Amino acid sequence: MAISDRKKREKEYRRQSIIDAAEKLFFEKGYDNVSMNDIAGVVELNRATIYLYFENKEALCFAVVLRGVRMLNVMIKDNVRKAVDRQKINTIGRSYYTFFQAYPQYLQVYTFFQSGRFDLTCLRGRAYQDVNEILKLQRDIFDFVHINIKDGIRKGSILSDIEGLKREGIRQDIDSFYATSLILSTIESIIKLPPSLGEELKDREITEYQFEALLMHFVSRLLMN
Repeated sequence: MAISDRKKREKEYRRQSIIDAAEKLFFEKGYDNVSMNDIAGVVELNRATIYLYFENKEALCFAVVLRGVRMLNVMIKDNVRKAVDRQKINTIGRSYYTFFQAYPQYLQVYTFFQSGRFDLTCLRGRAYQDVNEILKLQRDIFDFVHINIKDGIRKGSILSDIEGLKREGIRQDIDSFYATSLILSTIESIIKLPPSLGEELKDREITEYQFEALLMHFVSRLLMN
C-alpha cells in the first residue's frame, strides 16, 4: 500500500472515531450539553487535533445527522422495493417508524437539525459538503416516494382525478406531488407526536406502532379511493 493511501485511510479512520465520540455524547447528554473538550476527552485527542477535522461543534452535528439520514434512506428504499404495489405506502411509513424506534437518538439530532437552530447559509469546507448531502438525500427520498406514487397511479393501485385536474387547468402530474407531500407530512407528524397526543393514545391503550399502522392505512385507503 502506498504511503499516501495509508495516510488517507488513517485520516479517515480518525475522522470517523471523532464522529463516533461526538455521536455518543450528543445521544447521551444532548447537543447543548457537550463541548469540544468533552469530545476530545472521549476520543483521547487534544482539542487542536479535533479542529483539524471539524471547525466547530456544528460541523460534528451535521456529520452525525448525515449518518442517520444515509441509514434511513437505505432502509426505506430496500423495504419499498420488496413491497407489493398496494403495500408500498404503508411500507414507507413503517420504514420511518421502524428506523426511529430502533435509533431514537437519530430522531433527536435530526429534529434539532431541522429546527432552524443552525445558519446553513455561511458554511464552508466539509460542513458545507455534509449539509448539502443531507439536503440531497432528503430530496432523494421525496423523489423516490414520488416515483412510487406516480407508478401506483399509472397501475391503478392509487386513483387519480385526471378529469378534475383538467377542469381546474392544473398539470396532470400534480396530484402525485400532493399525494407524496401528504404521505411524508403524515409520517413526520407520526414520528414526532406531541406529548398530549402520546398521553391520549396511552389512555386509550393504543401503542404508537398501532397508531402508525392505522394512520398509514387510512392515508393509503384515502389515496386509493
